[in-house]
Amino acid sequence: MSRHYFKTTYAEKPIEVLMGFDRPLDGFFMVIDYLEEPDRYDDNDGYIYSNMWEKNPHPDSLTPYLDKLAELDISIPAEMIKEVEIDGQVKMGNKDIRHAVTDGAYTRTVIG
Repeated sequence: MSRHYFKTTYAEKPIEVLMGFDRPLDGFFMVIDYLEEPDRYDDNDGYIYSNMWEKNPHPDSLTPYLDKLAELDISIPAEMIKEVEIDGQVKMGNKDIRHAVTDGAYTRTVIG
C-alpha cells in the first residue's frame, strides 16, 4: 500500500490528509483526520472523512476523493495527487511519503 501524508488546516484546526493506493484491494483510499483531539467526539470518532464511509471505499480513480476535498475546501499539492495516481497505475506496494508546502515551496520526504 502506498501512503501519502499532507498536513494542512480545516476549520482553522490542524489536520492531516492521508491518501494512497491499496494494492491488495486494487483501489485508492483517503482519510482526513484532526492532528489534535477535536473539542468533542461525534459519530465520526473525530475523523473529518474516511473512505470507509462510502459504498465503494476503494475506487479505481481519485475523482471521488478530489471531489470530497473540493467540497471541504481542502487543498493538497498537485504533486501529491500525481504521485498517488502513478501509484495506482503501477500497483505500488509499500511506500510512505510526506508532502509539505512551506512558504510556497513544495517538499517531498520519504518516511522510514
